[in-house]
Amino acid sequence: MSAPVEIRNSLTGKLFPALGPFLIAAIFGFFALKGLASGAPAGRLLWVAVLALGCLALGLFLARGAFDTGVQVVLDDRGFRDRRGGDVLVPWEKVRRVHPGKDAGMISFELTEPPPDAIRYAPANALGLLLPFGKNIVHMEISSLDITGADMIAAIRRLAPHVAVGG
Repeated sequence: MSAPVEIRNSLTGKLFPALGPFLIAAIFGFFALKGLASGAPAGRLLWVAVLALGCLALGLFLARGAFDTGVQVVLDDRGFRDRRGGDVLVPWEKVRRVHPGKDAGMISFELTEPPPDAIRYAPANALGLLLPFGKNIVHMEISSLDITGADMIAAIRRLAPHVAVGG
């Protein structure tokens, strides 16, 4: 019996995407203060301030995951479980193939049957509901996790040697 692989959030994988909204919030905040000092019309100044606060809120929303130290993904002998995508165990027997993404930021699991409803309707898999194809595919975003795509593929090969990898 192999030891389970517990994967957590990466600090840099969560903080770097939040830098953009923080920078835009600072720019809008600067222009709001400059407009306030120069006597700009209140209506336009309000819009700039709302945009600054909105970008600040988006940055905080994106950065909050960096401080969540709980286990996000578990790979073990039984299957895989993604807390962000339904938190349901998918047995390896139901996984036909694993497709690593070209940029290693995404791994797709092709299943032998449609995924459970908890996974299908999870916010992390919302795109699967809109697309007319790929109803048996579960996408797992790994760019914000503390594991590389190659390490995850190696763990899957070790835990489930019968699962095909690649196209």
